[in-house]
Amino acid sequence: MARISSPVGIGQKNNYADVFTVQVLLNKNKKITTPSTKLTEDGAFGPNTLERIKYFQKSIVNLKNPDGIISPTGATMRNLVVHSSFHTTTNRSTRTLIFSQQQLVEAAKSLRCEVAAIKAVVLTETPRGAFDNDGKPTILYERHYFHRLTSGRYDSDPVLSNKHPGGYGKYSAQYGKLNRAIILDKKAALQSASWGAFQIMGENYKAAGFSTIEEFVKNMETVQGQLDAFVNFIKKTPPLQSALQNKQWSTFARVYNGPDYKSNSYDNKLANNYQLSLKKP
Repeated sequence: MARISSPVGIGQKNNYADVFTVQVLLNKNKKITTPSTKLTEDGAFGPNTLERIKYFQKSIVNLKNPDGIISPTGATMRNLVVHSSFHTTTNRSTRTLIFSQQQLVEAAKSLRCEVAAIKAVVLTETPRGAFDNDGKPTILYERHYFHRLTSGRYDSDPVLSNKHPGGYGKYSAQYGKLNRAIILDKKAALQSASWGAFQIMGENYKAAGFSTIEEFVKNMETVQGQLDAFVNFIKKTPPLQSALQNKQWSTFARVYNGPDYKSNSYDNKLANNYQLSLKKP
């Protein structure tokens, strides 16, 4: 069943995943949407999405005074689900490519690479999507980073701090571990997770163009912030930019993912996803 985690509408939090879900549901409703009035499913709350929400509330929910706000358990959301053919969670492949074509073209121009090369990185790094079901940036907590950044002071809890990589656990467990680590050392904890569509390590916040780790994390909450961080990071790492430009996937994998990249066929995944991106604009 499609659902949202926070309200969408005027003055609301408007998380990407929630707005995206609402846009998809609205587009699936044939009573209010035609090919010419279809919303852009970009996860950004704007005037067109607001207008369509109000129109749905007036014509389908029969509200006399549409407020343009959809709450997770309210009448508008329930009606959206009932009157739509969209009854599953957001499709992974759709969620993965969260960037508009214009955003990707601008990023590729800045990096002097192909759009398909950028898409290949996203598809490889975040097959689940750049945001989780709560609308928060996708993260992976790395316990060995926390061990190093805190000089092993918290190794008594090997789940949070361990000189050996691994022990990742479930996708749903990442924020729980991060939040526990924040209590011990906030800056080290935030630097010990990889963030967003491109899974940039927090430790690389300066190379990603931010003066503090907190600023980096804040920008991970937006689609453009994630893309800007990636562009900055690649530019600050010449071997990565060259490898991306020339589709040298083994080199890119080694620099971006570490010397053990072959253990999960990272370079082959990049190459395959690049070919897939060429076929699907």
